[in-house]
Amino acid sequence: MLFRKMLRDIRGNLSQFIAIFLMVFLAGLCYTGIKAYSDGMKMSSDVFYTDYALADLIAYGEGFDEDDLKKVLDTAGVKAAERYLTVSGTSDVEGHDEPIKVEINFIDREESERKVNRFAVSEGIDYDPDADGLWLGRLFAEANDIHAGDSFTVKYEGYELEKKVLGIIDVPDHAYVVSDQSVLFQSADSFAWVYMSMDQFPPEYIYDKVLESDEVQEALDSVEDLQPLVDMGLSFDSIASMAGIEEDVDLGKAYELKDVIREKTATVSQKEEFIKALDPGFEAEDAYVYPMVAIDVEGEAELFMSEETEGFTDRLNDVKDSLYDIDAVTAVSGRDTMFSYVSYKSECEEGDTYSVMFTFIFLFIGVLSVITTMNRFVKKQRVQIGTLKALGFRKGRIVRHYLGYGFFVSLAGAVLGELAGVLTIGKYFMGMEAAFYGIHDMKSYVKPGNYFIAVLLVLVVMAVTYFSTVRILKEPAAQALRLEVPTIRMKEKEGGKGLTSHMSFSAKWNLRDIRRSKARSTMAIVGVMGATLLMVVAFGLNDSFDRYLDWEFESICNYEYKIGLAGSYTEAELASVQDLYGDATSQSLAIEYKDKEGNLVTSSLMVNDSEGMVRISDHDLNTYSIDDGIPGSTEGDINEKGALVVTEKLLKTLGLEPGDTLEWRFADADQWYETAVRCVCRDPQSQTFQMTREAYDALGRDYVPDAVYTDKDLSDTDPQDIPGVASIVSRAALRDQIEQFLSVMSIMIGLFMVMAGAMGFIIIYNMGCLSLSEKMYQFATLKVLGFRFGKIRNIFVQQNIWLSLVGILLGLPAGFAFTDMIFRYSIGDQYDFFATIMPDKYIISAAYMLLVVFLTDLVLGRGIRRIDMVSALKANE
Repeated sequence: MLFRKMLRDIRGNLSQFIAIFLMVFLAGLCYTGIKAYSDGMKMSSDVFYTDYALADLIAYGEGFDEDDLKKVLDTAGVKAAERYLTVSGTSDVEGHDEPIKVEINFIDREESERKVNRFAVSEGIDYDPDADGLWLGRLFAEANDIHAGDSFTVKYEGYELEKKVLGIIDVPDHAYVVSDQSVLFQSADSFAWVYMSMDQFPPEYIYDKVLESDEVQEALDSVEDLQPLVDMGLSFDSIASMAGIEEDVDLGKAYELKDVIREKTATVSQKEEFIKALDPGFEAEDAYVYPMVAIDVEGEAELFMSEETEGFTDRLNDVKDSLYDIDAVTAVSGRDTMFSYVSYKSECEEGDTYSVMFTFIFLFIGVLSVITTMNRFVKKQRVQIGTLKALGFRKGRIVRHYLGYGFFVSLAGAVLGELAGVLTIGKYFMGMEAAFYGIHDMKSYVKPGNYFIAVLLVLVVMAVTYFSTVRILKEPAAQALRLEVPTIRMKEKEGGKGLTSHMSFSAKWNLRDIRRSKARSTMAIVGVMGATLLMVVAFGLNDSFDRYLDWEFESICNYEYKIGLAGSYTEAELASVQDLYGDATSQSLAIEYKDKEGNLVTSSLMVNDSEGMVRISDHDLNTYSIDDGIPGSTEGDINEKGALVVTEKLLKTLGLEPGDTLEWRFADADQWYETAVRCVCRDPQSQTFQMTREAYDALGRDYVPDAVYTDKDLSDTDPQDIPGVASIVSRAALRDQIEQFLSVMSIMIGLFMVMAGAMGFIIIYNMGCLSLSEKMYQFATLKVLGFRFGKIRNIFVQQNIWLSLVGILLGLPAGFAFTDMIFRYSIGDQYDFFATIMPDKYIISAAYMLLVVFLTDLVLGRGIRRIDMVSALKANE
């Protein structure tokens, strides 16, 4: 019987129970969806990094031979190590107007299998050092529809390598890669990385470098000087004997090939023959250079969801210290400086913050709405509760009966919300992240503990139902059988006094009703405020990123093209590039400094000789050439020996003030410097150090630029056509890449708008239904007194508009504060964004919410026509 009563009551109050279901559903949807994406990123990377052995350390040097590698492997605590060479190239890919930049990784030819940074193969075969071909990064392959078995051509300093794609892979140290450190968001289709055995390295490159050497050029001149002796009829053996040349030198072959070598028309085989004629023991493999060693340390490092093995950090530091004892090692860095690892970690941390922030909003508003609704519903059932009590039903039976109302509805909402969250928000956000991060088998994940939110939501609803029911059951049955009449304390005459005496009847009526129904009115304000907040945040994210784009690419980057120089360029090649494109240059160097706790931290230093093409910004985003410093933010001589320019955010992290000194050194040197911070700047995406060319030269080091900046049009220029140039990146292309990423965020903004509108509609509709049900007696009385439907509807709508306006006015500044909080606490340490919201966005947000309120009131207003005056007026009898 009671079960049928529950079904009948739910049907009779269907709109309120639907509202409860939807609010619990939205709360579960938001919480589980965001957590599924956030935890999925962390769990997927934990598995990937562990299963495929992400390197713990990277050792750098001029070149590691086999003896050096053995010393690394013999270092206590080292589990595995692998030499490799990374160079920059390009590729002409179908569908792209300009050559695509390619990072080429050559693996130690002596390694039969990978033990560090192993391949996760999605298509094709695993690593085989003897296979003729390359392995291509998965994200780029998918974006350009390239598959295993296809042909892929890369160019390296003018040398073409046309290879078969042996496999499509993900690699732990390439979870996120960019074509240039100035790129904030890399489009997957615009940058490729490949792996191949060093056996695939172009031997012609080695031959040409050997032929350009001074020793070979002198030998070539000597061979050409043999012409008179040859004309005299002397044999090459006789000439070699007379000159004291070793017997195994093939002087005749060298003489035969001298002309094509001098004229640079020799084939690859002819170049090899000429070199071997002069040096029979020459092998191209002996000239291979491995400047980096990836190292796996024994034990497991701490990851997002797992603790490090005991003593791992101490072992890692010991290994790092021991590696510096090897002569070939100039620098050693850990995961904290690996761009891929740090970028992904930062994204995960941002996801955690988003999860907490947005989950709190939805849970807070949802729970408040459900509490208010259930409390009102139980109060509305006081006559039925009194009747059941009078009929002899035990209190426990009555309580269990009413707990069922909230239990079944909230349980259905919580369970379906959590399932939908994983399948919608979690899956969608994970798809967004998977388009930028090459984590193998990336998928959403919900920790078992996160399902507790469903239990919590159900418990909250049941707790509210329990206390509301028990409160009524404490009353005598005779009292419970009558409707609860609000206590009215008239402290002034009926017409009011002061300002209220001049108000209309509807205004006075609504003010009285708001005072009597504080909980319902507060919930309506909070609900509208939350929905408005979400709208402002959606627009605020968009406006803030637009401001960032203008700041970075219109103010700081004052050039059209950045030319990346090859690591092995000659003085003549540099001079040629500068003659063509100007003298604005820079050099980026790895440095180490001691933080305020004395810990060693790896960072980078940019020697800025760009002649104002890379500018520095003050706190208010005004930009200046570094040579002039920043007015008001420069202490002392910015060009003195080793004077540092530091970003605001980094300076705060260091706990320093302008004029303080910092102890630091270059990563490839042992000498420590203690120089002053002479200038403080602000940068949106790079919290590092800068220095003027004059301050750098005073340190006594050679300035070796690695970038040239120019305003000349290089849109149709292939970097491979310019000797000494590795890459050409336009400022417009960098901005376009970020805008492509931000275009994806427009979908997120749309999602926020939909959810804000849905939340606003549900809350306003629910509160309106509650308000209407509570005012049946008053509205019926007004009808009897002769008030027309339009007048009564206006009274009803007016209160909703008042409460909504208060909620909107509170939600607008709260939206800005929330957006600002996102940029303060969500973004990584390397970024320095801030909230920017244009005035028109506040107007649009307010107008949108008012439209939702207006439409909701139109729907609810029609319910006034259906008031049964007889039942409404006799309800209290």
